[in-house]
Amino acid sequence: MKQLRLMAFAAMTLIMGVTMTSCFGSSEGDNKSTQDVIALYQNGTFEQIGGGILVPSSSSNLPSLPGIYSFTIEYDPTGWSDNKLNVTITSKPISLDNPNIRVGEATGNINLYELEYSGLKPEMFNQNYLLVPCMFWMDNVDEASYVREFDKHKFSLLVPEDLHNSEGILNLTLIDEVTDPELDRYSNSWQYQAFNLQSIITGFKSINGKINTIRIWGNTNRNSYDPAEERTVKRYVDIDLKPFQ
Repeated sequence: MKQLRLMAFAAMTLIMGVTMTSCFGSSEGDNKSTQDVIALYQNGTFEQIGGGILVPSSSSNLPSLPGIYSFTIEYDPTGWSDNKLNVTITSKPISLDNPNIRVGEATGNINLYELEYSGLKPEMFNQNYLLVPCMFWMDNVDEASYVREFDKHKFSLLVPEDLHNSEGILNLTLIDEVTDPELDRYSNSWQYQAFNLQSIITGFKSINGKINTIRIWGNTNRNSYDPAEERTVKRYVDIDLKPFQ
């Protein structure tokens, strides 16, 4: 669960992908580069957010199940052919898939203001997967205790029971449920979670005939576990689905 180390690179990868190659990690005299990526694994290959296909070598660490993963690759940046790139996966792929989608009503407690300020916000990986950089509040912890703190957090998406919306807007609420809620948490971190919305999007279209926007609700408070704080304000981030129609 050492995902904390991957996030700065993963954010860049979402926008650029490996197609915008980097010499980061390369040595003089060879063409090898390393990069952290997020990709969808299925049928033995990995598909990036931009559509490029990564073909892993026989020595790569491969996940046992299909889904979205973050991992580190070694590759030759000149090796693209027919939108495919041969790579060696040099780290254990970390699953980002999150199945916690349920019907319910609540005020989101993910701090979307901070995510937008950092240039990070929810977006669609493809027409079905929603990729969310979930910010969570935590006690001041060092790297050794980060995993223990992260295990106290459970991220969920709440779907309204009534999906009727004439404007084609699907409202989803992002929730972080935490154990030890009385603990003071004034520092924060974040990591990606991937939610498969295929059945929800299909159901929404069957009711409304179209879906134009996914609206993710959160808040702007300073400490997610102090709902009485006066500065807590509901906030949302919109994702335009027209490119995926």
